[in-house]
Amino acid sequence: MPNPKKAGSHSLVLMGVLGSFTKGRVAGDGYLKPVKRNLPDLVVTEPSLSRATSVLQKLANRFRDVNCRISVACSEGGYTRKVLGDEEGRLKRSVFETNLWSPGRPTLVFIQEVAIGLSIYEQTVEMEMVYLDGQYVPVKEAKKIKPGLWDRKTKTFYRRSTQRVASKRLCLRAYSPYFRVNWEYTWTEGKGSLVKQFDDIVAYLLDRAVTLTLEVEEADRQADEERKRWEAERAIAISRHERSLIIQAREDSLKNLLRIIETWGHDRKIQEFFDEIAARSVSLNSEDRSQLLAKIHEAKNLLACADSVDALMSWVTPPQKPAE
Repeated sequence: MPNPKKAGSHSLVLMGVLGSFTKGRVAGDGYLKPVKRNLPDLVVTEPSLSRATSVLQKLANRFRDVNCRISVACSEGGYTRKVLGDEEGRLKRSVFETNLWSPGRPTLVFIQEVAIGLSIYEQTVEMEMVYLDGQYVPVKEAKKIKPGLWDRKTKTFYRRSTQRVASKRLCLRAYSPYFRVNWEYTWTEGKGSLVKQFDDIVAYLLDRAVTLTLEVEEADRQADEERKRWEAERAIAISRHERSLIIQAREDSLKNLLRIIETWGHDRKIQEFFDEIAARSVSLNSEDRSQLLAKIHEAKNLLACADSVDALMSWVTPPQKPAE
C-alpha cells in the first residue's frame, strides 16, 4: 500500500481551476472537456461547475476537521482512478459521445493509511427533446421558442425523442483506487443536496476505510503468494528447459563422436587396403610396381580421408549429466 505521507500535497484551493475547465471544449451533451487533465475529478456541465467545485472544497474542509485530507490530481504512484461508466443509469451519456474527458490523476481522500477515490459528476435524466435549428432542445423550451409548432389548427407534425440530458443534480462517487480491490459507492442528490449529506458521507467513509485497509492488505498478501507461486513455477520451467538443453547437447555430442569413430573405422579400412596392395607390389617388376604405387597415390588423393586426430580435436565435449 502506498504511503499517503508521500502523496501529492496539492493545496486544495479549487476556485482557481474553474478557468481551466471552461477553456476547453464542450461535448454535444453539454459536459465540459478541458484541455488540461491534472484537474479535480469533476464531470459536469458549465452551469454546475461552480457548485461542484464548492461541494468538493467543503468536503475537503470537513475531512480536514477529522484529520484527513483530500489530494487533487494526486501524483503518487500506486493509485488508479476508476472509470466512470453508466453508474446505474445516473450518468448514461449519448452513444455518440465517444471521446469523454477524464482526469489524468485521481482525486483522493487519505484516511489514516488508506486512500479512497472521489469523483463528483452531474447526473443525467431522461427528457423529451426535439431537434430545433440544428440542436436538440427540451420540448418545454421549444414550445416557448416556437409556440406555433404545437398549434393544433396548423396540424404541424414535430417529432420528439427521449434522450438523457444533464440534470444539474450532483453525485459523489467514492471508490477503491487500489487495482486489486474493486469497490465503489455513490451518493445522489435527491431531496437534499450533497452538502446536507456530508455527516453521513464522512462517517461512512471513516468506517469503510477500516475495512478497506484490511481488504487491501489481504489482496496484497494474495498477490504476494501468487507472485511467489509464479516465480516457483517459472524456476521449475527454467530448470526443465535447461535440463532438456543439456540432454540434447549430450545426445548431439554422442552422435558426433560416433560419426568420428565411424569415419575413422572407414578410413582405417581404406588405409589397410592400400597398405596391403603396396606390400604385395614388392613381387612385381619395377615398372609395374611404379605404376601400381602411382595409382595408390592417386587413389588416396581422390579419397582424401579426414584426419581422425583433427576430427577428435574439433569434437565438442558434452556437458555434465544433469542431476536426477
